[in-house]
Amino acid sequence: MSALTGIRVALIFPSYQKSEDPVSLREAKEHLGVIPPLSLGYVAAILEKEGCVVQLIDASALKLARWQVFELVNKFEPDYLGFTSTTIDFHNTLEWISYLKSKTNLPVIIGGINMAVYPAETLTHEDIDYGVIGEAEETLPELLRCLVNRKDINQVKGICYRRNGDIIINEKRPPLRNIDDTPFPSRHLLSNDRYYSLISKKNNFTAMITSRGCPFHCIFCDNQTIAYRCRSPRNIVDEMEQCKNQYGINEIDIFDALFSVDKSRVIEICKQIQERKLKIDWSFRTRIDLVNEAVLDELKKSGCTRIYYGIESGDPEILRAINKEVDIKLIKRVICLTKNKGIDTFGYFMIGNIGETAKSVKKTLDLMLALPLDYVQISPVFAPPNTKLYAMLMGREKSDYWKEYVLGRAKENLLPRYGTDLTDSEVKKYIRYCYLRFYLRLFYIVKAIFRMRSWTEVRRSAGVLRDVVFSYYAG
Repeated sequence: MSALTGIRVALIFPSYQKSEDPVSLREAKEHLGVIPPLSLGYVAAILEKEGCVVQLIDASALKLARWQVFELVNKFEPDYLGFTSTTIDFHNTLEWISYLKSKTNLPVIIGGINMAVYPAETLTHEDIDYGVIGEAEETLPELLRCLVNRKDINQVKGICYRRNGDIIINEKRPPLRNIDDTPFPSRHLLSNDRYYSLISKKNNFTAMITSRGCPFHCIFCDNQTIAYRCRSPRNIVDEMEQCKNQYGINEIDIFDALFSVDKSRVIEICKQIQERKLKIDWSFRTRIDLVNEAVLDELKKSGCTRIYYGIESGDPEILRAINKEVDIKLIKRVICLTKNKGIDTFGYFMIGNIGETAKSVKKTLDLMLALPLDYVQISPVFAPPNTKLYAMLMGREKSDYWKEYVLGRAKENLLPRYGTDLTDSEVKKYIRYCYLRFYLRLFYIVKAIFRMRSWTEVRRSAGVLRDVVFSYYAG
């Protein structure tokens, strides 16, 4: 019997905080959908494998207030509370932690990418007792075993904690070598009928992760700081099959930073889907230069309905400045080829890049309108911690903004923009303008109406368009 058998852990995913968001337009983010909290789903599975009894509350999907979450937690009677957080969402998460800590006085453990960057700063907030730095598969069970057995935790790699008023950061733990060893997320603890994306077509919907990290070096992305590892095709299709057969899931969105780094792996995944006669819609994210015709043929045969391409800009100079060395001609060729194969295309774009001007924004808009894209998402450029772009910004500002933010001495909407004279309000005005130019074309509207499969999809699309139109003219 495991030392953790019967230990009760409540994992809480806070509700989305409606506020100004430097990552996307507020009015767009509010309509993007509700995605399952995979990180906590994995943590739940790791703990259940060790014999723990786990409660996972997705307050965002269930639309729960803090007091309602407390009632659920109180009824469950856990021994520990668990949270995860990015840096940008840290203070929203901290408010939930402080509230539940005040009600329960239970030990709080937090993980997530923020802990890898600012562990000491995070533990200055005394409502947090322990931090897991890096991956949880080995670290979290070892930490809990020590706590349950009242053993010293000073030899547990990959944790942060307080002792006699001092913040202690233990030795790092190496990344997990074989991520096939990680159990599938505990979807039985989630309300799978609550999840959707703005453009998802089927119920039930979920997300998956088939790799960690990224081998490329775009200056705005922090995935490159994580060692790149990928799951095997069999392991991936096993999870897809579980989603379909056990949870009635009909659509899967793969949330890897880059799904098609290894084309032969993608083809093998497609072949296994076909061999098992698995009927499920699925989609993924990638770069323009990581697909070819052979891959697209297999994707179409296996049920892939949409590819999200990171295009970013229509200006070659900007693409070079952000280390996105992709030729505009290749962008046009691959998007057209994808559409010709009968797969929907989604383009990610950013405005506010290094060297961005009104002229470069026009180039991006012109490319956006010239491509046979079914959907676009346009975001303001954002500098998360642990990125080259943020290092460049810190070099200019001579301070660590996000460190100050985690400590509670800065607000996220004060983060300056690097490498462009465009103001934040100008960037957002351009984004709204580009959205309206793309989505309000008559032939696009007609095509979109025929593509929609439900009134729910119509209402979602109309809602975000209404809000963007209103905010554009109100601004």
